[in-house]
Amino acid sequence: MTDQRADGRAVDAAFNRVLGAEAEARQAVAACRDAADARITAAEREARGIAKRAERRIRAAHRIADRGIQRGLEALAADAAADETATEPDAALVDALAAALAAELTGGQP
Repeated sequence: MTDQRADGRAVDAAFNRVLGAEAEARQAVAACRDAADARITAAEREARGIAKRAERRIRAAHRIADRGIQRGLEALAADAAADETATEPDAALVDALAAALAAELTGGQP
């Protein structure tokens, strides 16, 4: 009879160890899930920041391009007004304006 009780206690102890290990595993999985959620949230926040900065830069580039185009159109209009006989813009002026616009967009020198 004592052997059966000892066996029963050993089985109970084994079950308790298994249940304890399962509880620890559930806690570890929950902690990993929480850590992953925190990382995802941080990554999403960072991605939104990057997208906002990119959008600002794109808008700035568009403004620069628009100003360059406007200046080029004004120069062409002034050139046409100065020389009513001209039917085509001066190729050198167009090249110079294109180079100036490209330099302005890329931050280089014309």
